[in-house]
Amino acid sequence: MAELLRSESDTDHRYRVTRIPRGYLVSCAQKGETGLMLGPSEWLYRTQEAAERGLDLVMLMNGWWTAMTRGYPVGDLPARCEIAAAEHKRAVERLSDQPLIGREVAELRENEENDDR
Repeated sequence: MAELLRSESDTDHRYRVTRIPRGYLVSCAQKGETGLMLGPSEWLYRTQEAAERGLDLVMLMNGWWTAMTRGYPVGDLPARCEIAAAEHKRAVERLSDQPLIGREVAELRENEENDDR
């Protein structure tokens, strides 16, 4: 059973941390021009702490990218991204919790679905 722990949204993305039987799933779905969600990009962590740090980093990186591509001032976003990346790295190393990413998460889901059959 999945449990939504955190949900955030900005103009272009929806972000979530969900507890699932295999750990903590961080997802980022991009809002398309028609309002439909595209994606998602996903990362699967074993610990909630690493997942939260990962989500913070993804949100800041997307904010920075959006500002750059739209010609907005980036302000302190580069420095905040650098800090968030360092915090994420420290958490992942301390907890020994390198996440599964993208295709690895999809393959895990496919394997679980096949096991359930």
